Amino acid sequence: MANFIIKAASTDDFLLQNDGGTTIISIPGSGNPSIADDAGNTIATFETNTLNLGDKTLLRPLIKDYAETGNAIGSTGASQTIDITDGNVITATLAVATTTFTFSNPSASGSGCSFTLILTQDGSGSRAVTWPGAVDWASATAPTLSSGAADVDIFAFISVDAGTTWYGFTAGQDMS
Repeated sequence: MANFIIKAASTDDFLLQNDGGTTIISIPGSGNPSIADDAGNTIATFETNTLNLGDKTLLRPLIKDYAETGNAIGSTGASQTIDITDGNVITATLAVATTTFTFSNPSASGSGCSFTLILTQDGSGSRAVTWPGAVDWASATAPTLSSGAADVDIFAFISVDAGTTWYGFTAGQDMS
């Protein structure tokens, strides 16, 4: 079992070090506090209103009243990229005859990655979508979108292989 030393590095800094002198917790007077392993590798940093684990594992948390980050795309163009790192609840208004979607930056293979896509038809309606080839739908058939002006369709997508395959689900249609 390692021994730990608590010391002030300067008048404003606080360090927790193992008996080998490696800093485990650093709380600077200014800047971002961090946590490291026994080898000094950063495990997490504390940034403004954020704990950044840098794709590390958080075991057995009890989460109550959580929120997912939204990504309001606005009006779509002919091609539209959905970057998962921008949020897991995406809203978009279909504003061209056909929008071709691309999904980018999923979690690494072996980790689950999911997002919800809420699509709204613009005032014209009858807009269409071309889904990425990596999307697998039930019975290998993509859903037909609701076509009325301002109709809302909701879809969920899940991948466990870094986006090689996305399982697509219709969560609701014509929700307007």
